[in-house]
Amino acid sequence: MAKRANGEGTICKRKDGLWTGAVTIGRDAETGKLIRKYFYGKSKTEVQEKKAAQLEKTKGLAYLDADKLSVSQWLNKWLTLYARTTVRQNTLEGYQFIVDNHVIPALGAVKLGKLQSNQIQGMVNAILDKGGSPRLAEFSFAVLRRSLRQALKEELIYRDPTLAVSLPKKQKKEIVPLTDEEWTALLATAAKPVFRSLYAALLLEWGTGIRRSELLGLRWPDIDFARGAVSICHAAISTKDGPQLAEPKSKKSRRTLPVPPTVLAELKKHKSRQAARQLKAKTWENNNLVFPTRSGGLQDPRVFSRRFARLVKAAGITSGLTFHGLRHDHATRLFAQGEHPRDVQDRLGHASITLTMDTYTHSMPSRQQAIASRLEANLPGRKPQADTAAAETAATAPTAAAVQQPVLQ
Repeated sequence: MAKRANGEGTICKRKDGLWTGAVTIGRDAETGKLIRKYFYGKSKTEVQEKKAAQLEKTKGLAYLDADKLSVSQWLNKWLTLYARTTVRQNTLEGYQFIVDNHVIPALGAVKLGKLQSNQIQGMVNAILDKGGSPRLAEFSFAVLRRSLRQALKEELIYRDPTLAVSLPKKQKKEIVPLTDEEWTALLATAAKPVFRSLYAALLLEWGTGIRRSELLGLRWPDIDFARGAVSICHAAISTKDGPQLAEPKSKKSRRTLPVPPTVLAELKKHKSRQAARQLKAKTWENNNLVFPTRSGGLQDPRVFSRRFARLVKAAGITSGLTFHGLRHDHATRLFAQGEHPRDVQDRLGHASITLTMDTYTHSMPSRQQAIASRLEANLPGRKPQADTAAAETAATAPTAAAVQQPVLQ
């Protein structure tokens, strides 16, 4: 008997004249038994070609047949085994919500190995058609894509079906910093007894631009009064089990920020007021938090935002200002003052300079007039004009309205 060619496998001719062949493509996830796929053709060559195509398609598969695993089953496995160990609890809960309410209803019944780009595109389009925002559609897509890339690593699928999907165009909102009058009204209102506990928080936000979660996660040991700096070491997050203290959002989020002396002075006053309130309190959770609840506990970021919204309304500000808007305000003021984008990135704790530039490029003072002035000064055969330097200074200097200072009480 002639030896079968390499890769030919179990190919033989049946009694009815057809040729048949089989190839092992993996193991059943539950039983562990080998899974074999059969091919048929009118010639031996036809079966060999079908077999070779299948081997290439399932190259590297070692454990289970993705044709039997649904998208729903894989997503739940991915959330339990992988996502749970790599993201914070509130992020995991966000993933679970997206999976349960948007991805599974659209794609859950599809077999993982047969998921197509047009089906994913249909999910994205359906979210938009039902009134969902472009951000919701993009986030739903991102969660699915992250799970599918893990499936690629597991060798459950051989291609990434998300590559051909078109996402909705991002709609950037113009970031408008607060005016002097708005800051004055905000701080004046926060200085009133009913909002007094927010005053130091507002001033610290003005001086640092830290995230809401970072502000509420601050502990007194994180503030170095001698050096005049605040270290970001924790973040307060909202979960279904209540507020929790967690790690900062990313490695770049761990940072130490010098703060203006006026802000430090107010923090010292805030600490003294807090100590007096602690002595009078019947019960106090000694968590050493800078901005705790009335009983010393960790504030829920969502509850804090509602308090801030009441403050904004009381201050007469009607622009829809959120606490996150104060972070944008801080960044736009830095750019207006001519600060380098890298320094702004470090101060905000952005993971990449790309994020900083994409968000705030429009806030940077135009350099085009300065470029034109320099070109004019270097025209061949022309002597530099005496007023060139003055023209450049005028073109790049921020306006007086752009650089704002808070009016303190």
